[in-house]
Amino acid sequence: MDIIKIGLDFGTHQTKICVQTTPDEGHGEPKYEFFEFTDLGGNSKFFLPSVIQINEDNTLSYGFFDTKRQKKVEETIEEEPVYLESLFTIDAESKRLFNKYQAPGIEEEDIHIIESLLDVRLKQIKARNTKKMNEAKRRYEEKTKALKERKTLFRYFKQDTFIGAEREGNKYALVGHRTLCVWYLAYVIFLLEEEYGDNFSINMGVPADEATYDAKKRLGVEILASAYHLVEDVYNNDLTKFLGEDYQELLKKTENIKYTDELKENYNISIFPEAYASLIALTSRGKLPTGMSIAADIGGGTTDVSFFIIEDRKDKIPLIYKYWSIPRGLNYLANRSGFEYEDGDFSSSVQTEAVAKLHQKINELISLLVKDLSKKLSSETDIPVRNLLDALKNRILVYSGGGSTYTVLTKPINTFNDVRVVDGSVWQEENVRRKSVVSNLAPVLSTAYGLSVSADDSSLKLKSYSSLFSHISREENYHYKEISKDVC
Repeated sequence: MDIIKIGLDFGTHQTKICVQTTPDEGHGEPKYEFFEFTDLGGNSKFFLPSVIQINEDNTLSYGFFDTKRQKKVEETIEEEPVYLESLFTIDAESKRLFNKYQAPGIEEEDIHIIESLLDVRLKQIKARNTKKMNEAKRRYEEKTKALKERKTLFRYFKQDTFIGAEREGNKYALVGHRTLCVWYLAYVIFLLEEEYGDNFSINMGVPADEATYDAKKRLGVEILASAYHLVEDVYNNDLTKFLGEDYQELLKKTENIKYTDELKENYNISIFPEAYASLIALTSRGKLPTGMSIAADIGGGTTDVSFFIIEDRKDKIPLIYKYWSIPRGLNYLANRSGFEYEDGDFSSSVQTEAVAKLHQKINELISLLVKDLSKKLSSETDIPVRNLLDALKNRILVYSGGGSTYTVLTKPINTFNDVRVVDGSVWQEENVRRKSVVSNLAPVLSTAYGLSVSADDSSLKLKSYSSLFSHISREENYHYKEISKDVC
């Protein structure tokens, strides 16, 4: 019996899947294939766009869609009436008041006193009117923005669910982002079960750092379990029935299943930080030399960064000491540059200032990392900090993800200036179906591959800073003149 493991890279822009099949109940040599989706023209694609469309008949299309079938939304927002206070001219009003309330002893030249008072009053009225108009404009813009959520072509729901605020409560939204994730992943599971049956495990990546990983792991399990519930319990593995369902009925049948350890085990789900998954793809067969390195996976919604060390061991397994998920991916860069990613020519449209912001954020994280390492070195050893700084010079920075295909993004950062981009060598030694074809797509497919070669998420362990210099005792390090780049 074959053991099948699905590496599910659920992306902001598109989803990629790598399938690891290990024969002889997991004891044979594994083979790999990247799942091929079929577009509307019958062509095979290694990417399924992370898009859902509501069609004119209220059914849904996933990934590939016919815009001619898209449901139209007719509703518009009317501007609310704003009741403003009447304005006046100071000259005319001052004369009117003077003539109305003129008293003995008051000369006509004293009218300037009334004019001064009216000037103050007029400014106050204008300020109140401006405030009323601005508030009405803000409310109109909020309603208009909310109405746009009632669109019938949905993108970026993965990013909004795992990074942005959940907007299920928006009264104008036809469907919430988390629900869209459930439906989209249900469709993916239908496709997988049609091809491989139901005897497989799923390893899925989420954008997470150390502080958010546990919460996002639970969220990932809940969404996948809710998707499985639709596939197996509600629609009894009938894809045709699922695709023919009115989305309003589908809403009623969709449950947000809550996390339990038993649920996770029953569905055989593992959730990994995307930074870890992209890193495992690089190091699974000792693709990088020993020493300290940084990996940066630039995706649609986030840039996932990890700091790791490969020791001089046979297995070349990376020891991960730190990882971050920065909410600055290709969407952020495009929006900061004034265009939508799917509508623009990224290379020629992205602005230098937006790219600099991303690199600046990564640089800040690396600088804090070096500062922490320096403190640890000083407190636990007698080695001068300058030796650590020397060891960090010219270190490796590996880029992967969709962003790594743009040279404008793959620049040296801090002392990590040995820049490399993931290529087909990551699976050169593996039995990969259509290897020559998928190797050209390695920067984008590598995270799915990394997920497929990962064990279950219980094996994910973050090394502590305390263990970084534990192999150097004070008695020994008194004689150290430098820190080898291959040791740290």
